[in-house]
Amino acid sequence: MLIRSIVKYRCKIRESLILISCLVFLVINGCIEPYEGDVPDYEDILIVSANLTNEFKRQEVLLTRSYRFEEDGARAELNAQVKIMGGDGSEFLFEETEPGQYLSNITFAASPGIEYWLTITTEGGREYISDAMSLPSVATMGELYAEPMIDENGDEGIGIFVDSFDPEGDSRYYRFDYEETYKIIAPFWTPYDVVVLIEGEAQPYLAVILREREEQICYGTDTPSNIIIQSTLGLTEDRLNRFNVRFIRKRDYKLTHRYSILVKQFVQNPKAYAFYETLEGLSKTSENIFSEDQPGFLSGNIEALDGSGENVAGFFEVSTVDEQRIFFNFEDFFPGEEKPPYKVTCELVAPTEEGELGKRPLVNAIYADRLKFYDINMNPTESLPGPYFMVRSECGDCTVLGSNKVPDFWVE
Repeated sequence: MLIRSIVKYRCKIRESLILISCLVFLVINGCIEPYEGDVPDYEDILIVSANLTNEFKRQEVLLTRSYRFEEDGARAELNAQVKIMGGDGSEFLFEETEPGQYLSNITFAASPGIEYWLTITTEGGREYISDAMSLPSVATMGELYAEPMIDENGDEGIGIFVDSFDPEGDSRYYRFDYEETYKIIAPFWTPYDVVVLIEGEAQPYLAVILREREEQICYGTDTPSNIIIQSTLGLTEDRLNRFNVRFIRKRDYKLTHRYSILVKQFVQNPKAYAFYETLEGLSKTSENIFSEDQPGFLSGNIEALDGSGENVAGFFEVSTVDEQRIFFNFEDFFPGEEKPPYKVTCELVAPTEEGELGKRPLVNAIYADRLKFYDINMNPTESLPGPYFMVRSECGDCTVLGSNKVPDFWVE
């Protein structure tokens, strides 16, 4: 049933995917009215996420399909023909690099004064076209900085702020995105691991070996799940002062060691801003999708070429972008204070290795990668009977929570 389906709208707001919960229902053209009664059929809808920017890079278009509430997630739209055309006669073809992800064949950037539009032809022959969109003005991000603060809920933490100013007053509509990266150090890491060397019917042979990869220090990366927009329309100046892009609670484990955030500032045209403003409102109501007041279908700027009025979700945006990155440590703002706790609680256990096949706690935990070796148990007890002290994987292997590859941009 359509009323029981959620579309996870995959927005390209940086070079990573951000899932935004967007409700798609029967009512079209952006109407917001209470709906009474049942909707008999699920509607299979193409979802388009595309943001052409003034960055010289391989531009990206994401294509997925809507899915029912009981399904695991969005299905990629495969084998489509994707193209961006310019009013100056330029034409840029895209290739599918991953399921549903289409990158331009060449690097290029949107140019001022030129209108662009997106065309899509699905594998089934359905054709779609966007409205013509042009590049808005450029606003340079003035300063990106972090400060201690207390949020509206009374929680202490770190605020990430942006100052921005367009002296020409032509920008007005802003959207922000960020990518945060943080160091993870596994608190119960050792250079050794335990493996099943020889499998036996009842008593397998276990061995302690040196680990073969870096599992002590990793780097986690997260992106926002919310839409961050702000307008200076109606203000005397086109200025953002101390605009709060991100708040991180003081006890968040991301702050424990070293933290970095890359913030991107997009200047939008009024139509794109209105779309995201409406989408933001819908996302805030997603916890009440079964209430009597159901939002209508959110129309974007993409339509079927056959004039059928087929619902298409998403938006083709053309925007200018500026970005900055900062680094800081927990001690920079809270010197001498206790660091945040680790993401999970870490306790030593010592499961036994004996038992019937399928009922061997230690061996099964090793096979399932649920536990990591910490030390040899020289004095087994009733509560810790096994031959080895073990700890849950997250506590002894940082790769469960992040990547062991140092990011190219990372600075200590």
